[in-house]
Amino acid sequence: MAFALAQYGSGAVITAVLHPFGYAKVLMQMGHEPLQPEVSTTFFFHKQTMTYPNIFKYIGHIKYVDGFWGLYRGVFPRVLAGTLGNLVQYNIQDKFKALRDQKPKGERVKPEDEDFVPWLQNFAKETSEDTLARCCGVIVSHPFHVIMVRSMVQFVGRETQYNTVWSSVKEIYEHDGILGFFSGLIPRLIGEILTIWLTSFLAQTINKYLVQEKDLKSYTGAACGLVVSHFTYPFTLVTNIMAVNNCGLRASQPPMMPVYNGWVDCLRTLAQEGNIKRGANAFWRTYNYKPTGVAAYKFQPQGAAYPHNSPAFR
Repeated sequence: MAFALAQYGSGAVITAVLHPFGYAKVLMQMGHEPLQPEVSTTFFFHKQTMTYPNIFKYIGHIKYVDGFWGLYRGVFPRVLAGTLGNLVQYNIQDKFKALRDQKPKGERVKPEDEDFVPWLQNFAKETSEDTLARCCGVIVSHPFHVIMVRSMVQFVGRETQYNTVWSSVKEIYEHDGILGFFSGLIPRLIGEILTIWLTSFLAQTINKYLVQEKDLKSYTGAACGLVVSHFTYPFTLVTNIMAVNNCGLRASQPPMMPVYNGWVDCLRTLAQEGNIKRGANAFWRTYNYKPTGVAAYKFQPQGAAYPHNSPAFR
């Protein structure tokens, strides 16, 4: 029990320390680009192109506007969402593991030693268990994820109604009803399911047929997870956009953000605009010559908003 609490505590601390990077990334996903694009040179062809400032400069802008503690806007609901989701997920996984451990040792076979059909059956069973555990964790923690994203997006319009968890719960319930707490849940679940199945299948297949060294096998899952997350990123983007879309915040409604008819409409629109990977790259961020969403607005440190009159944004 003490070890589990230490694990959750250390995870919460790491999440809090790295929060400014996640905060800046969410604003990038919304299309909020308050800093002027810069002229950069590509690495391979030495061609000049326009790029947005990297995430460190973005974080510096947030600090300039809101001060140091402003970098931690939304950190409390984020820690709550992560801790609660992990708690539910790991407890369900422990229950499944206890059931598996009840099998006689002679019946247990290492995945790399199994024939293909038994291995595939075992893979499907264990991955289904992991998927159920993860989905339960996501569903339980999603209301706090919605609160986190909305509290961050307040930065754009300088609102205050999502400053605390209690005021956020009240605002969501009054504006969107119970379903508002689960805005963006469907694309998030789809992304999680795809990530778990693809990562698990790739990692186990590579470990079974390609990797022989035991030490290297422990890194396969993490490497496959990085590759898969690149392909499932659009679902993460759509999740965060739909968590705020038309919620009453300035950044969530026209003219700063379209009102989408659903997450499929959001995904299709982003793909048509070429914004399906918006916010994915924190360092080399190509300038979009047709800025959408909240890209055309910038804010003074005092909080007054005014249109960005730079020719690059006209």
